[in-house]
This record gives sequence, structure tokens and C-alpha cells, in this order.
Amino acid sequence: METLRRVTHSLSARLIVVFLLASMAYTYAAGFTLQLFQDSDYLRRIVGAHISLHADYVLKDIGTPPSIARAEGITQRIPVDIRLIGPGVDWTSDERFPPLDDIPFGPLSLLDLSDANLSDMEDWVKQLEKVEFARYQKHAYVKLMQGDYQIVFVSPKIANEPLPIYNSTLIFSVVGLLVLLGCFLAVNFLINPIQAMQEGTARIGGGDLDFRIRKRRRDDLGDLADGINAMAGDLQGMLEAKRQLMLAISHELRSPLTRTKVALEFLDDAKVKQSILEDVGEMESLISDILESEALNTRHASLRREPANLADIAAQVIDVDFGQRGSERIELNSPSDSMDGDYDITRIRLLLRNLIENALRHSPEGSQPVEVSFGLAGDKVFVKVVDHGEGISPEDLERITEPFYRADPARSRHTGGFGLGLYLCRRIVEAHGGELVMSSKPGAGTSAMAILSPRA
Repeated sequence: METLRRVTHSLSARLIVVFLLASMAYTYAAGFTLQLFQDSDYLRRIVGAHISLHADYVLKDIGTPPSIARAEGITQRIPVDIRLIGPGVDWTSDERFPPLDDIPFGPLSLLDLSDANLSDMEDWVKQLEKVEFARYQKHAYVKLMQGDYQIVFVSPKIANEPLPIYNSTLIFSVVGLLVLLGCFLAVNFLINPIQAMQEGTARIGGGDLDFRIRKRRRDDLGDLADGINAMAGDLQGMLEAKRQLMLAISHELRSPLTRTKVALEFLDDAKVKQSILEDVGEMESLISDILESEALNTRHASLRREPANLADIAAQVIDVDFGQRGSERIELNSPSDSMDGDYDITRIRLLLRNLIENALRHSPEGSQPVEVSFGLAGDKVFVKVVDHGEGISPEDLERITEPFYRADPARSRHTGGFGLGLYLCRRIVEAHGGELVMSSKPGAGTSAMAILSPRA
């Protein structure tokens, strides 16, 4: 099924089908035209008149009654054998000449005059009535009638090898297959660069902006490859400029934030001081998330993998980060399978902290605890964090892992951060060769499953 889909999707296969249909239509049109021409009185008149003329020449050359000497002279000049039968004459140029009763003589099908317009044909029609044709034992026979005499020609000579009879259907089939093969090779040569460009655009679209399509031809397709390479270079330059700008802004913001925190220590109003410190803390957290997301925002993010157990990391995160603020609202289910692997521990801790914190934030007081469980997904492992909160609508669920997107546009400190938490989680999971799968049912809660590759 997959092979059929690839063939039907192939441009070269479609072009071959077009050529095949065009050749079939051409063959049908040519055959139909030939049939019309063959059935016309015009063709009958031309062919019939020539055959009648040659028959008349032969009969005059042999004479009446037929002359054996003249017949012998004809067999010496041209490669034919002759049989003469009539009153007082029974002669053949070769004793192996088959009996005439065994030869299936009849009119030439091309000259079937049953449905022809006989006007203007009377001059030679009578002469054609004296001519019959046959193919017997791979030889061609022509019988001429002259009064009571029968004059039969056979070609080639009976003593010679018979004419080869070719299977026209087989010949046309073989030639057709060879033509189709030639068309396929030609089409494949012409559009072969398209496959390379398709693979190249897939790699570039996947984030490998350093990749360039090799130019194989100096034609329109070659120019297209140059255009794609130039576009990839421009896109790489724009993204790098954006990334550098983001990093520069983030780094530059840290210095005034540090000075602000120092200055806050001299404030006497504790309430104002605490409020400003919380705002500064949010800004620092935002900057850290931006820097981390940019560090992971490459196709092959650099990870510092080391042996660890995913369940142990989760237990440490719950104990250290949530021990004083809600660990009793978290239910950690011990895995039945081994969660050992090579992970970037720092980033896995960030992943788990963000997922659990996001689940706690959306779990109302008195609801069931947030569930953290583990499992295997083929050759990968996963950790699932489930809350029993208000859930997420389908339209928001599709975009929930986009940077700076929040289902709640208020962006209040009490309802959530800046929309980078789940985006950062997705980048960490993708850097570990996996994916973040979000599912939710409004009013019933949300599930976040991080599927990870335990090996690089």
C-alpha cells in the first residue's frame, strides 16, 4: 500500500502515465485513420490498379498459352518459382511445389470490393478477378487465371529458406516497452534534482539551516536550487540576528535588575519592598527562561547527558522544590520498569519542576492530588503529570506549548507566568529526542506526558 502511494505520488510516474496514454491515443488514432483509409475506395483504386497492371504485364510476358521457356526465364531473373497448369501443360520450376489444392487461395482482404463504390473501377476490377493470394508454409503465393490456365508464383523459391513471420503484436509490445523505458529514464534524468530539493527543503524546514542543496544542473531546476539555498541563508541570518538580539537584551536587563534589588534593601516600607522584589523575581525568571529556550532552540541542542534514574530525579524535585509548598498535594507513583538512562539532569529537573508547578497552579484547593507516573513507550520512557483542575479548551490546547501563549490573557502573577513554561518543557523534551503530548478535558483536568529517549 505504501509503495502504491509513493508511485501515485511520484511526478515521474505521472509523466510516464501521460506518455503512455498519449502513445495509446496516438496508436488508436493512427490505426483508426489507416482503417478509414483502407476502407476507402481511393486506397482500393490505387492498390487494385497497381496489382491489376502487374498481373497484366506477367500474363503478357508468359504469353497465351503459357510458354514454359518464358516462365523459366522469369525464374532465372527473379527469385520465384512458377507452376503452370492447363490443357496440355503441367510444369513446375521445382518438383517440391505443393499441390495447388492444399494452398488456401483467396482474394486480398485489402481489395474486398463487397462494400466499395464500383464506379470508375470497371477497368481493372475484371483483371483482379483473375488474381488470388495465399500464404502457405511461410511462403507467399499468387495465382493468375488466363482462360483455362493457372499460373502460380511462389516467393521466395521453395528451395530457399522461407520468409520469417514475425509476431507483430510481440514486436509492437517490445518496442513499446523500450520506448516507455526510454521515456522513464529521460523523465527520471530531468526531474531527479526535484527529489534532492525535496529532501533538502525538508531538512532546512526541520531546522538544519546549515544544509545546502547541491546544484547538479545548469537549468531552471539548478536556478531553483540556488534560490532555495539563498533563502535558507537569508533565513539563517535573520534567525541568528533575532537570537543575538534576544540574548543581548536578556543579558543587558540583568544588570539593572541586580542594581534594583540592591537598592530595594534601603527601602523602609516592607510591603512596597516585597511587591517590587516579586516583580523583579518574575523578570529574572522570565530572562532565565528566555536564555534557556534560546539555548535549546536549535535542531541539535547541546546536552550534558549523564547516567541517572528518571524516577529518582522526580523524587528529588518534589522533595527539594515542593517540600515547603505543596508536596502533600503531589502523588508520586513508583515505576514498575527501569527508568535508567542518560539525561541532562539540570534540564530534566527544570522540565519536571515546570510540569508539576503548572499542574499545581491549575489544581484548586481540596481537589485530588497531582499524579506523577512513569512508563515505557517502545524504546523510550515517559513521565506523565496529571492534574484535576479546570482543563483546557481544544482551541487553546493546540497552541499551549507555543512561546508566550497563555489560555488566560490576563497574565496575572496569581494565574500563571508568561507562557514560556510549557514551551521550555517542549524544547527540553525535543532536545532529548522525544515529544511533549498534551491532552485535556474541560472541567476534568489536564495531562502532560513527556516522552524521552534515554540514550543520545
